[in-house]
Amino acid sequence: MDVVKNILRLILARRYQFTDHALDALDEHRLSLADVLFCLSTGVCRRSWPRQRKYEVEGRSIDGRRIRVIIRLLAGRVARIITLYEVTPQTS
Repeated sequence: MDVVKNILRLILARRYQFTDHALDALDEHRLSLADVLFCLSTGVCRRSWPRQRKYEVEGRSIDGRRIRVIIRLLAGRVARIITLYEVTPQTS
């Protein structure tokens, strides 16, 4: 199964956690859980760290901005949202 679809399914099943850093990033970039879900449903995995079970997904927010979400899969089938940010020309 595609890792992005697996992460999306975990979040839809409410098997997720936000780090404090991710919650701060939501506020800073004016994003929400709905934006994270939309990113995962429209996005692709750009990078992965298989040994750490960590993934960087790039997709779109609901309002069309390019965003990236960094997520780690934990034992017990939980997705931990580590951080997220808007992609600007400097971060591309």
